[in-house]
Order: sequence, then structure tokens, then C-alpha cells
Amino acid sequence: MSGLKKNIAFNTLLSISQILFPLVTFPYASRILGPEGMGAINFADNIITYFLIFSALGIPLYGVREIAKVKNDPVALGKVFSELILIHLLTSLLSIVILLVVSLSSDRLLENIDLYKIGMTILLGNVFIAEWFFQGIEKFKYIAIRTVSIRIFTIVLLFALIHSVADLNLYYALNLIATLLAAAVNMYSISKIVKISFRHLSLKKHLRPLLIIFSNSIITTIYLVFDTIILGFLTSNVYVGYYSASMRISKLSLVVIGVLSAVLLPRLTIAFKEKKWEEAKSLLHKSMNFVVFFSIPFAIGTYCLAEEIIRLFAGNKYLPAVGSLQILSFIVIFVGISQVFANEILLPLHQEKKILHASLFGVVVSLVLNFLLIPHFQQNGAAVSSLATEFTVTIILFFFSTKIFKIKFPIIEVLQAIITSGLFFLVKFLVLKVTIVPIIVIALTVIFSSIIYLSIQLFVWRNKSVLDVLAGFGTLKFLQRI
Repeated sequence: MSGLKKNIAFNTLLSISQILFPLVTFPYASRILGPEGMGAINFADNIITYFLIFSALGIPLYGVREIAKVKNDPVALGKVFSELILIHLLTSLLSIVILLVVSLSSDRLLENIDLYKIGMTILLGNVFIAEWFFQGIEKFKYIAIRTVSIRIFTIVLLFALIHSVADLNLYYALNLIATLLAAAVNMYSISKIVKISFRHLSLKKHLRPLLIIFSNSIITTIYLVFDTIILGFLTSNVYVGYYSASMRISKLSLVVIGVLSAVLLPRLTIAFKEKKWEEAKSLLHKSMNFVVFFSIPFAIGTYCLAEEIIRLFAGNKYLPAVGSLQILSFIVIFVGISQVFANEILLPLHQEKKILHASLFGVVVSLVLNFLLIPHFQQNGAAVSSLATEFTVTIILFFFSTKIFKIKFPIIEVLQAIITSGLFFLVKFLVLKVTIVPIIVIALTVIFSSIIYLSIQLFVWRNKSVLDVLAGFGTLKFLQRI
């Protein structure tokens, strides 16, 4: 198996774990803590996210690119890593001080001050995870095994320790435990690969590109999580709980869509650097088709089964979240496509400013729509704002990307995926004639819809991208003849 296929396989394993584990933990936690408890945690977590983005200063993306450039030079590799982790440490310490002052100054935050204290420790621990280092040297097997192991451990802790609403702070502290474990294991592994030294470093050369990527990251985060913060200030924790449940479920499929972005960024960086245009075009074509093939059925399937999904994974107390989940179900399509344009074209070509401009426009759309819609439609207003913002940003990134590097947008594949996915509603209608039990409705609808979708893609539309991937497996070589 080629290196690229192995990386995709391990990143897929990681992505599957990111989907399966929340399916185990979220139904339990949401029922134990209720909409108000989950709302308080998600409100705090969104604020902590801002400080995580600020302290990271764009290093998670910039670091992958810079590490990929020097991965075959041990001396340069150690120097770049030492420079970036020192910058991250300094910005994290500053972020902790600011978060402490903000937490003590706001009555809204002070009522759950313990959550923010936990968040401050997460900020410090996050410095030493340095996931970007392993992505840059393409150690996806290590990332997958380590992450899955830690997640299994935290799931055990969840069921052992969380039994009532009084365990709200302890539930959030599980994130801290996972962070500290990952940081300890990663730093030990990194010390075996490179020499970490803080002497004779050149921090200044990183600041300009980092600030551009950071500006984009913080601005993107504004429209990704600011809806939750505005919702929390304008309404209550209960509505935040509804919205967070629908947002969490709708974004599960984003994990699968993000598989190729992480794997392809180092490869595309090198391909563009060495001016291997055809190789880059081929990788981008596969990535775009992958996004279309998976995101559209995920979106339509989630819309179709929204009520059953909320009943099963969150409970009947969260039924007001059905509408916002249906709206947010389509966000996966736009986020998936925008990731291709931003992370796989503009970023490797050092066009960070273009991403920044698109994000700025997204912030304006997000803020205007959130303040207009949330007072009247609560969580549904926030959902409409998020979807509209992602659509706007995707369109802008499309125009920026195609002006710099020509890539054919798969319009025919999009139409084929939409038409085929439309059959999911018929499948669910027939299933409901047999049973109304949520877990059975979901299981039967997903199984039969998947079979129909894949069969039509293979034997009616003859989707070349899907055929190429599946034919690569020994038992499916017969598909090469289609």
C-alpha cells in the first residue's frame, strides 16, 4: 500500500473514531446533564475555543506546512519545531492571563468560574500536543493510535465518574485529562525524533505569515462559534443546549470530510513548491470528488432523519433542536468544499490573505444575521446564520481559488449525488410503515439508503472516482471492468 493510501487509511480510522465516540458519549452526557447543563458547558467551551485559537496563532496550519518542508533535515526540523512551540507557549501564557481577567470581570462567566479555570489549564496543555509536527512528517498511524487510545480511556472515565448534574465541572475536566495525556505522550515521542533547543532561534521570520494565518483563524472562529456566544447572551443556557446538540450532530460528518485535507496538505505543499502542476491537479480532483460523494448524502440523510436522530442521541427534552439540525445538516457540504479551496489550494500556494478576506466577509454576514435572527428565532436563527455564512465564504473562496489555480468543479457529480440522495425520503417513508422506533428507523434507513446510493453511483452513474478507489481493494478488482 502506498504512503498516501496508508495515511488516508489511518486518518479515516481516526475520523471514524471521532464519529463513533460522540455517538457513545453524547447520548449519555446529554441525558445526565440536560439542556441547561450542556448549554453551560458549550457556552464556556466556545469562549475557551477563542482563546485556544488566539494562543495557537495559526501554528496548527502553518506548522504542518513548515515541518513538511524540512522533514528530511533533522537539524532544520528541530529548529523549526523549537521556534514554533516557543511562540505557542508565550502566546498561551498571555491568553491565560487575559482569560482570567475576563472571567473575573463578567458575571455571566463568573457563575461557572470553575469551567474557565479548567479551560485555562487546557490552554497550557494544548501547547505541548503539537499535532502539527506529526502531520507535517506524515505520522498519521501514530496520531490515530494515540488518539483512539486516549478517547477509549476518557469514555471509561465518563461512565465511571459522571452520574448527575453536579458532575458538570468534572465532565468538562475530562477534556483536560485527554489534553494532558496527549501532550505528555507527544512530547516524549517528539524528543526521540528531534533535538529541542531554545538557543539561537529565529522567531521573527515566522511572525508575519503566522499573523496572517492567525487573523484568518480567529476571524473564521468568530463566525463558527460566535453564534453560540451571541445565543447565550441574548437567550439562555437552555437554547444554547438545543443549538449545541444540533450543531454537534450536524458536524459529525465533517470529520469524515476532513480526512483528505489533513493528509493532502503536506503532499500538495511539496507538489506546488516543485511545480508539479498535474500531480496537484490530480490530488485536488480526487479530493473534491470525495467531498461531493460523501457530503451530499450525509446532509440529505441527516435532514431526513433529524427527528429520530435527536430522539435517539439527545433525548425527547431536545426535540426543539430538530429544526436547527435540519437547517445545519447542509453545512457539511459548504464546509467540505471550502476546505478544499482554502486548505488545499490557497494555503499551500501561500495565499493566506485570500482566505483572510473571505473570512472577513463571513464575519460580517454572521454578525448581521445572528443579531437579526436570534432574538426572534433563537436556535433556528443561529442555524440559518451559520449556514448562510458558510455558503457565502465558500463562494468567495471558489472565485479566489479558480483565479489562481484552475480546477474543474464537479457539477455533474453534484447533481447525480442530489438526485440519488433524494431516494432516502422514499426509503424512510417505507421504513416508517414497519416501525417508528428511532434506532430501528435510523438503522434501516441508513443501511438501505447506503446500498441504493452506492449501487446507483457505481452501476448507473458509473462514478469514476468511486470505482478507482474501490477497485484498488483486492476483492473488488472486478469493478475495473465497469
